[in-house]
Amino acid sequence: MAKKIMVQGTGSGKGKSFVVSLLCRMFRDAGYSVAPLKVVNFTAVTYRTRDGLEFGYSQALQAVAAGIEPSPVLNPVTPKPWLDGTITVFVFGKPVVKNVRFSGSDLLKSGEGEFMDTRMLEEVTRKALAELEANYDIIVIEGSGPAKVRGLGVMSKVIEFANMGVARVANAPVLMIANDPDSIRGILSLLSSEERGRVKGLVVNPFEWFKTSSELGAEITPELAWGYAKSVYGDLGYEIVAALPFVEELASLPELDPVPPAPTIPLDYWDYLLSKIVKKVEKYVDFDAIARIAGV
Repeated sequence: MAKKIMVQGTGSGKGKSFVVSLLCRMFRDAGYSVAPLKVVNFTAVTYRTRDGLEFGYSQALQAVAAGIEPSPVLNPVTPKPWLDGTITVFVFGKPVVKNVRFSGSDLLKSGEGEFMDTRMLEEVTRKALAELEANYDIIVIEGSGPAKVRGLGVMSKVIEFANMGVARVANAPVLMIANDPDSIRGILSLLSSEERGRVKGLVVNPFEWFKTSSELGAEITPELAWGYAKSVYGDLGYEIVAALPFVEELASLPELDPVPPAPTIPLDYWDYLLSKIVKKVEKYVDFDAIARIAGV
């Protein structure tokens, strides 16, 4: 049975895709066979296989990080928005709903009935997990958007399933990304006691703060980063497993997992760059603690 570990955060653009790529590469370098998984990826930026299957481009980047072939099983549900306000929903790479209006209840309904409800998502999750568990030692799972969201009606349930619902189905421990104190405390306060119990560690990634500090001439050494993480987040009661510095190489790249149309990162360049990044940040990551939480 493959071991699992999940990365969640307080919203989109907080570093989840990068952290999953980083962990995939670090587990691979440690000798494990590893695969990424993001059950729901709402994105206009997709990867197309030679046989025409389409899914989130960030999962192709994560596949490269893991040293495996990109596959739609890594992102089984991909709602792709178009500029005309419609979406196409790909399931395991195939379009099952085309050009549905992106508004109100239409988001979750097609002419044939509901799609993207939590029952369907759970079935898809179990199918993807079964295939990955049969082939890999470790599955590194990425959440979608914020770990908890209010005020979006049925979409709140979809997003919450893509986070703690997937963690429950996979029985995966969760690493929560902490970008700023207020956001992480807010998210944790919205989780149920069972959900908070799944959170086993914090990945501190205050990229805006560390970026500003670097631009002002401060050197963010591992000692400084770990000290900051423990002083700001140490009272939350969770183990801190990483205190990531500002990674300048990432700042010049397109966003790894954008919602709107955006340029893509060439896969061969990402492979080369990630190897450099791992060497740069490895002292800022407690890999032994992460492996222990994953159960390996």
